[in-house]
Formats: sequence, structure tokens, C-alpha cells
Amino acid sequence: MSDWSAGYVTEVGYPYGYYRDLTPHNLALAALSKGIAAPGLDGGPTRVLELGCGQGYSANLIAAANPALDYTAIDFNPAHIAGASALAAEAETKNIRFREASFEEFANEKEEAPFDIITLHGVYSWVSVEQRAHVIRIAREKLRPGGLLYLSYNCYPGWAASVPIHRLFADVAAASPQEPVEVRIANAFRIFKVLGRNGARFLEANPAVAERFDKLEPLPVNYLAHEFLNANWTVFHSADVNRDMAQAKLTFIGSARILDHLDPLNLTDAQQHLLGQVKDPARRESFRDLIVNQEFRRDIFIKGAYEPAASPLERWRDLRFALTARAQDVELKIKGQLAEATLARESYGALLEKLDSGPASLRQLIEQPKLNALGPAALQNHLLILLAQGACQLALPALAEATRMKTTESFTRAILARAPRDSTYGFLASPVTGTGVAIDRIGQLALLAMSEGHANREDFISRMLNDNPASGTATEPAPPEPLRDALARFDENILPVLKRLKIFTGAASFDQAPRSLAPREEAPSYENWPAPRDARADLSPLPT
Repeated sequence: MSDWSAGYVTEVGYPYGYYRDLTPHNLALAALSKGIAAPGLDGGPTRVLELGCGQGYSANLIAAANPALDYTAIDFNPAHIAGASALAAEAETKNIRFREASFEEFANEKEEAPFDIITLHGVYSWVSVEQRAHVIRIAREKLRPGGLLYLSYNCYPGWAASVPIHRLFADVAAASPQEPVEVRIANAFRIFKVLGRNGARFLEANPAVAERFDKLEPLPVNYLAHEFLNANWTVFHSADVNRDMAQAKLTFIGSARILDHLDPLNLTDAQQHLLGQVKDPARRESFRDLIVNQEFRRDIFIKGAYEPAASPLERWRDLRFALTARAQDVELKIKGQLAEATLARESYGALLEKLDSGPASLRQLIEQPKLNALGPAALQNHLLILLAQGACQLALPALAEATRMKTTESFTRAILARAPRDSTYGFLASPVTGTGVAIDRIGQLALLAMSEGHANREDFISRMLNDNPASGTATEPAPPEPLRDALARFDENILPVLKRLKIFTGAASFDQAPRSLAPREEAPSYENWPAPRDARADLSPLPT
């Protein structure tokens, strides 16, 4: 292992991934749902620092979709930075800087201005005590007062039973450092299965551990390498992370996931009452972790003392929201850690119908005759539930949309140009939401065919798949029926959403794409909300 790696695996690159939690306005919205005013909500100029950006795909996409951001992304791995910088250059994204630097090196540098937001995803649990100290120093010295820090990490108690097996995997892999990464990982899974076949009582007593590692085995090698082969891996109690962040004058706000804010979907009445008696926020989170068996946290902190936002509901009135699926494809159910609930036909149906025609603000929604009777607070909760479900996202202000369309289209062209070679990049950027939208390789190749004016998309895609397979090996010609079915689904289900989210509207034949002849599905039926007793939908209004 190379000396500069500080125990972090470098033989294979980190997986390419897009993580929506890193988007500044999503973090600010999560803070607002807790009644806290935070930077980045309006999509305006915001300085962002991402620590440990990996392959930089999230950073590239977020910067392209939010040209008002001043985005700095650092990673100590030069291969990661080289690839991320190349994509930024191809996409002509001007508002991002990729830096090859360790946390220590970056902590020692002088910044011309403080950052408004600092993010770390999938980093804190996988670095040493020394590196975590540098993260704290960066937050203390380079995050402005009132700024946000987002931090995700593995936590207790959800990981507690799996710690011995994780250690076993790391030790087995470390015993043969000369072997290729995939061989070391395969050896660890082989020994794990041998233990199971021979009646290891630990596995018999903890069946969920065996289930967890069985699900891990099929995952990509580069993901497993970064999960198991690093010299450092720490599972945290949330209270300990709160104490770490307090050294940087940071105060815990809440989770970046809106679903975590909806207590009736995650906690029984008695559990909510119990947590309501705990006044200390850090201790309350420790209790909550035990109640829900939390295993991964996505925490937001704010720098310094803060005042609640003045009338959060009023701030919500001017926020816009957009659907990320066709209304008829939205299954009106939402599942928390406790229970699944269904949503009322009248109110949610009317809300989806309005949003299906395009983004709308809470102020515009409440003016609709079918929604007016709900009142602003109830409608706000409806939007929170759709946000938590994933069918809806915060939309950026329309004023700068034309500028965002230029930068996202340039980014999309760079991604589509790579689609014939591989399926590495699974998201395109929306100028409406400022976030990524999942598009598989077939969909990307369909857009590429449309942009280049190919009359026969099916033939074009089949040639791309056969001549440039993602695996790099020769394949048989793509079967026509599955490809034809995939294109029909793309035309019927995906393309209308791409148009609404204004993804790649510059394609030469975007508006002339062939439509599927399959009949449209009937709109889903809407069961009455509330749900069962412990998952009631009468969510209380947000704190004011």
C-alpha cells in the first residue's frame, strides 16, 4: 500500500455515485423543516466545500445544475481528481475546482473567504482519528458563522452486531496483501460462508448479520474494497459525533432526510412521548437511535448559536416544488421505519394533478380550488410527505432557469458522449430541481440517438451496445424485443418527466420522439389517510 494513502484503499477507485443529500438547497430545506434558516435555499451564490469527493460525480453534477455555486471539491487520490477534472472540462463547468489534497494539507491552507456549506459523505467512518481532527479544524476555521455542515457515518446500534464480521473481513483481506483486490474480497466471503456452514453460534444468534453480508456479496468490487479494505473503520455513537462537532462550534439540527422528520411514520405514540421528555438534543438522538436501530446517519450541523427562521411557513410559501415522475406513476404510499401509510385520494390526487403540469409554489398551490380547503400548514405537510417519498423535489427559482439550462445541457452532452462506452454515469442534471435524475444506459443512448438525429433509435442503440459493451468484451447482438420494450417504457414513462424537468431539451428530435403505443396505466387508487394508529398522517405543523 502506498505511503500517501494513510491506510485508505487506493488500488481501485471509489464507485461513481450521485448523492442528493450533498445538494445545498436540499440541506437548507431539511434545516427549514426543523424551523432553522440556513444558506443555499434560494439557489443563489453559495460557497461550498466537499471533503473527500471521491470520483467527483456528485460535485460535477451539482455544480453544473447550480451555476451560482462556488464549489470546491478535494480528495487525496490523484486518480479521482484527474477523472473529475476531466469531466468538468468536457462539460465546460466553470464554477467548480477540484483539488488534490489531504485534509491536513487543506486545513493548513489559507482561504480567501469562508465557506457557507461543508459536506462529507461516506468519509468520516473510514478515516483515522488524526484525519477526523483535521476535518474538525477545517470546519472550525473555514465554515462561516451560520453555515451548515453535512456529515454521514455508520452508527450504533444498527451496526453493532456486524462489527465482528466486518473485522473478520478486514483481517482476511489484510493477510494476503499481494493478492488482487477481488481475490482478497472473495476469500473473505468464502470464510464467512464456511463459518455459517459449520454452525458458528454468533451467526446463529444474529441471523440479520448473515442476511446483511449475503446482500453485500453481489455489490461491485470497488464498493466492497472501500468498505472492507481500509485500515480505518469506525462505528460511532451519535453523541460522540456531536461532541466532535462541538469542538468546531457546531450545533446539531437534524437529519438531511425528510423522512426522518416524520415521527408518526417512524415512532409509536409512546416512543414519541418518551423522546419529547428528553430536552438535550444529543441525548434525544441517542435514544432515538436505539428505538429505530439506526445504522447510518445523515446529520446536519450549524455553526454557532442560531435563531429560528422567522415564520418558517411564510418562507415555504414562495418555495417551488416539482414532480420527478408522472403523477399516475406515483404510488401513494409512504413507508417509514415503523409502518406504511396510504394517502387520501382527494387531497393528494389534486396536489399531484397540479404538479403534473409543472413546478408550483406553495402559494400557487393553495390558490387552487381543490387544495385551498386544506390550509397552508396541511398542504405543507403534504409536500413534506411527497418529498420524503421521493416523488417530489424542491425546485429552484424560475428566474435563473435559462442560465441553468445552458450549464446542465453542456453537462448532459458530456455524459451522453460517454454512454456508448460504459454505464458508469447513471444520472443527468435538471435545471429545474438543481439535482440529478436517474437515467439508465438505454435511456441515455436513446437521448444520444435523438440528439444526433438517428431515425432508427433501436438500431443505433443495438450497435452501441454490441460495438462498445460496458464490460469491454464482445457480446451477442442485443435481443430486439427487450430493447424495444425498454424504449417503449422510456418514451411512455421517462421522456415526459425529462421534458418537465427540462433535461436536454436541446436534443434535435426531443419533441418528435416516437411514443409508445401501449395504453396509459389507470391512475392509482388512493386509500384514505390516516394510516394505522402508530403511523397517523395528521402530522403536526412544523415548529414556528
